[in-house]
Amino acid sequence: MKQKLYPLTFHPIYKEKIWGGRQLAKILGRALPPGLIGESWDVAAHANGTSVVDQGPLAGKSLVELVHAYGTDLLGRTVSSEGRFPLLLKLIDANQDLSVQVHPDDDYVRQHTAETWGKSEMWYIVHAEPGAWIVWGLRPGVTKDQFAQAIEAGGEAILACLNKVSVQAGQVYPISAGLVHALGAGCLVAEIQQNSDTTYRVYDWDRLDQEGNPRDLHIHQALDVIDFSAQALDVDYHLARCARYFQFEVLDKPQRRVLKLDGAFQILTSIGGRAEVVHGETVTELAAGQSCLLPAALDSCELRAEGIVLRSSPALT
Repeated sequence: MKQKLYPLTFHPIYKEKIWGGRQLAKILGRALPPGLIGESWDVAAHANGTSVVDQGPLAGKSLVELVHAYGTDLLGRTVSSEGRFPLLLKLIDANQDLSVQVHPDDDYVRQHTAETWGKSEMWYIVHAEPGAWIVWGLRPGVTKDQFAQAIEAGGEAILACLNKVSVQAGQVYPISAGLVHALGAGCLVAEIQQNSDTTYRVYDWDRLDQEGNPRDLHIHQALDVIDFSAQALDVDYHLARCARYFQFEVLDKPQRRVLKLDGAFQILTSIGGRAEVVHGETVTELAAGQSCLLPAALDSCELRAEGIVLRSSPALT
């Protein structure tokens, strides 16, 4: 007999990155392993990292196992995901500038990679050091030929094509497939995205890895997938494209708010302050930066939080 589903929390999957740091410990109080930790995959069911339940009767089970065992009871009947978990929730600590990069859409990855989905994503700025910035698209009017020439020239020519935006905590940025982007140093973000790990690097600030070699770039693929259209810097355009894959909401100090699941799972991410998720007799406490998966079969839960909580769910079909 299967165990009854309940609000699920997971062991974080930490990823060491050349650009990573220790802000997950400093800002969110995480107990980190040694090294430069750039990412924490907190709700994931991907070949490069799969979450494992950390408490309750299902402790030790992976999210992939749970999807196979529970199917629509976990995912919901209105989620079209080909029997796979469709989203990935991570935290990113940019201690140094990330590479200038772009992600492909569904059609491109299915033609050229082993992935099932492309990678549209949404950033919530959890923390930003003074002067922090992101790259959000190319400057208006930059064409494919112009950008290809800039990449060939390198350095300042590439930088002249980038749209740099100053950021602060609490802001939200949609990053749909095809948008050139990068996190600048001093940004800590929560990211909800399609369940994909395909990234094409355009420029890596002439950085060398630990062996003294430049990291791989993916110029041909990047030029294939970059969105050079006139609306590429339109926020509403990217919000609409992201809405094909997931819904995202910022809840400000929700006290005793009843969350209806409406036939699909939800992911809650506590950004700061005490947070509790209540379902029946079960009370799940969330630490700062911790995420919780609400299986669709729960129907509803009550959320009690003193700070910001991010609410993510799949697009309904």
